[in-house]
Order: sequence, then structure tokens, then C-alpha cells
Amino acid sequence: MKEIPPQQPVAIGNHHTPLPLAVQACFQQLTVRKRRQFYPHQIQSILVRAVNWLGDAILTLPAIRQLKGFFPQASISVLALDRVAPVFLQQPEVAEIIRYLPKPPASSLKDWLQSIYRLRQRRFDLAVIFPNSLESALVAMLLGVPNRVGYNTEGRSCLLTQVVHGPDKMAGLHQVYRHEGILQAFGPVSGDGFPELALTVTELEAASQLLLANGWRPPQKIIGLSPGAAYGPAKQWFPDRFAAVAHRLQEEFGALVVLLGSGGDQEAAREITDAMQSPPVNLTGWTDIRTAFAIIHQLNLLITNDSGLMHAAAAMWTPLVALFGSTDPFSTGPFTPLASVLHHPVPCGPCLKRQCPENHQCMDMISVDEVMEQARYWLTRPA
Repeated sequence: MKEIPPQQPVAIGNHHTPLPLAVQACFQQLTVRKRRQFYPHQIQSILVRAVNWLGDAILTLPAIRQLKGFFPQASISVLALDRVAPVFLQQPEVAEIIRYLPKPPASSLKDWLQSIYRLRQRRFDLAVIFPNSLESALVAMLLGVPNRVGYNTEGRSCLLTQVVHGPDKMAGLHQVYRHEGILQAFGPVSGDGFPELALTVTELEAASQLLLANGWRPPQKIIGLSPGAAYGPAKQWFPDRFAAVAHRLQEEFGALVVLLGSGGDQEAAREITDAMQSPPVNLTGWTDIRTAFAIIHQLNLLITNDSGLMHAAAAMWTPLVALFGSTDPFSTGPFTPLASVLHHPVPCGPCLKRQCPENHQCMDMISVDEVMEQARYWLTRPA
């Protein structure tokens, strides 16, 4: 995993926007406390501690891109759990991906300590810590990294050498900006546009062949459905409604419908398949993350819950219809202009809970007709 394959990456979505004035104002309210002298020109190796969820990891990509801009001479290594490591493959700013063993009891204490010891020998010059957890800052200290940068969350300021104060000032801003705010430790942040996922030509060709083998007949439209959400069922629209939308899209556009997701989404995918007269191509749980990314790049449209695949579609400029219930689309919505976000505010939301303690009203208010209306918009707009 540490070696980047020698294939030419294809940058998808290479667009940038200036930093909004409201975000600049919030950044200016952040303050940096330096607990040791910092010499930027001496930084040759940077360890980035990745966040732990797929979508969140994608939302850190603009910050990593800008981090490279602050330290063009430095090599960036990303320390990531297996489930998010594929996000950073082929990213031009990332020289290396290092597997992070989850802390005990998820892994054995012996294995975890051995991995920390091996990493300590690398002698990184700087650690940029995107997670808010105490554990992520503690690990950076145990690794002996002399410069450790992150927000002052969970009482961990004593473990950091450059502490960014004031993340609460960014309440209501998108997570992309929250990640970029950490870089105020190095100077004014200008913003670096949208998340971008890079895929190889080989990956894209393999996805095309997989779709062709499953009945795709170009120029037939391909529509993806992502009915799952790793965080929990409170974020999931109803399988019977996904099925109803898929059936209407088959009828109206002659589209090939593809179901995508992880192994944990197979039950929802089965319910959708069982409810449809003409079964979709069900790839849920049958592809790795990189293959799923490449398939999403081929889609004409993705209809999705708030999920990692939603953020992947946004980062590849695939049009999408995003369905939001228990979470806040203003802070974690798709960071792209090519999205319709359907969200009906309710008194109990956004609750950010895994399980809905009420009657799932926030999702119940999203109708098949309004999803179809937005899907039709993206499928019929001029190229």
C-alpha cells in the first residue's frame, strides 16, 4: 500500500473557487498558540493523520492539497485506517499511505505498540492531525514528531505544539472549511477549491468493462443508487422508495440502474431488488472502494443518502441527488455545484443520531416525485 502504482492518474474535477468572505471572516477568528519554535524551511517529512470515515476523508483532500502548497519541499505520508486509505491512492500530493492499526481493543495492544515503535523510527518533522480525538494527538506525541498541529479539542492542547483555538467559531460552515482551518497554523488560508479524487486509466477502463459485462449498452444512461450509510439507518431513505424511483427511471430513460455500497448495505439492496419488476445490477458489497469510485465516475447520475459514496460522486463531478434527514447538509452536504440536496427540516433535526427515536419523519417527507423531479433535471440538462 505504501507504493503508489506507476500509472498516470486522471484528475477529475480540477476546479477551484475563491474562499467565501464569510469563511475568511471565520478563519480570522482562529488563533494559534505556539508551544515551541517552528521553522517551516526545516520541514521535510509530514505525517497527516486521516479521519476515520470515508466521506470525511474525501473532505480533507483540499486541505491536504493546500498543505503541500505550504511545504512544497516536504513529502506527505498519510496515516489512515484501512477503510479510508483508498481515498488517498493516486492523490498527487500524497507520497505514501501508511496503515494505521485501530487502538486497542480493536487490535491487540502488542501489535498496536509495535506499529507505533516502527513508525517512531521514521522521525517525521511535522504531524497534521485532522481528527478531533485525544487519541490522535497522543499517537503523534508517542511517535516523537516534534511539531504537532491540530485543534484544541478534547482537552488535548498539552499534546500539541501548535494549537489552533476556536473551531467553534466555524459552526455552520462546511467540513471542508473546518479541515482547512487547521492550516491557519502555517499562515493565511486561501482555500483550494473542491475535493478531487484521482483515478487511473486502468481503473476507469476496468469499471467500463464491468458495466458492459452487466448489460450496459452505450449510449444507455447509467444511474447509480447508494441506499446505505455507514453511520446508521437514521440517514437512510426507504428501500421501497428507492425501488420506485429506479423503476420510473428505467421506464422513462431506459437506464441501467446500478446499486452500490458496502457489505453492510446488502440488506437494503436486496429489498430494492425484490421490489423492482426489472432487477437492477446489484454490485453492493461486490466491489472494493476504488472500483466503486471508478463506477461512480461512469454514472450519469447518483441518487444517494448522506454517505461516503455521495462525497466520492461530488469529488468526481458526477451529478447527484442527495437525500438528507438526520444530518446537516450545510456542514456535510456534497461539496459540488452538480448536486440537488433534498432536505425537509423537522423540529427534532438534525439529530445526528444513528437510530431515529421518532418516526423517521425527516426521511418520510422526501417523496418519490421530488426525487424524480431532480433526477430528471440532471438527466435532461444540456451537455
